[in-house]
Amino acid sequence: MSGLSVGILVDSSLKQQYLGNMVVQAGHKIGFSNVLKINASVPNLDQSVDAWVVDISELDRGETDGEQKADLIGLLDNLLEQTSVPVILNDAAELVHGTPEYQDWVRRMLQRLERLNGDISLQIDSGATEVWILAASTGGPAAVKDFLAKLPAGLKIAFIYVQHIDNGQSETLVKMMSNAGAYPVSIARQGLVLSNNTITLVTPDRTVNIHDNGTLIISKKPWVGFYSPSIDQIAANIARVYRQHSGIIIFSGMGDDGAASCRLIKQQGGKVWVQTPAQSTIASMPEAAIATGTVSFVGTPPELADALVKLKHIPDRQSRWLK
Repeated sequence: MSGLSVGILVDSSLKQQYLGNMVVQAGHKIGFSNVLKINASVPNLDQSVDAWVVDISELDRGETDGEQKADLIGLLDNLLEQTSVPVILNDAAELVHGTPEYQDWVRRMLQRLERLNGDISLQIDSGATEVWILAASTGGPAAVKDFLAKLPAGLKIAFIYVQHIDNGQSETLVKMMSNAGAYPVSIARQGLVLSNNTITLVTPDRTVNIHDNGTLIISKKPWVGFYSPSIDQIAANIARVYRQHSGIIIFSGMGDDGAASCRLIKQQGGKVWVQTPAQSTIASMPEAAIATGTVSFVGTPPELADALVKLKHIPDRQSRWLK
């Protein structure tokens, strides 16, 4: 799910502006927006939205009483009773942009929208039960493409692809990998569920964390450490959430990003595989992984694909498996 369509009901234009900015900032769209006022017409709430955000904390403090005010209160009561979508009730005084109170409000509202988007996404897609990380740097795209080209459809695995690339190359990489095989590729986004038979690309400009329910949390904070994106940071999340139902394949690349990942995945009962160093454009990453003593299979990209198919369908192990 790419984002929510949010309906906004408030009692002041300032709140409408704040909440509208908040919805857009969180990566969602405004499906409906209305400022409720005394002596104004009652809006039609039969709107196609995924959620409502309601803040009428000032309405009951107005100086005017009467039938119109009662109608508006009744309208909101009906919304709460009859709507089939979630309602976020916000009770805030008029906020001043840039104050600590405003910044705290921003943080809390973003968290609530984040959780809501994840919950709605999970209603649509229950998520994968097995996740494999495809980790690569220099020479990685060609190797990963060869790997994906050999995979049959329907393995019931979610792949999360962590590739060291420059900003601006993500869309090109998505097209390249989507054309490589049977699995659609999309860029990691807020609230996305790691789903079977899909590939999620992690980009260098936005950090990614993973909820226990398999939904993604996206932030513009810089990645921790030297590498961007960080294979080790993603692996720490995957190992924690999916444990023995996780795996990682280290492809061609420079440096040692992914070495700590191998230990994390192995400690939780997951599988650690690598591309054959001699066949890699740059052997540093595969060699660093092998040096951890956690690797159970080494092969070329097509051999890695064949091994994954056999792992999913055939209990036998081949001589290439390491003890």
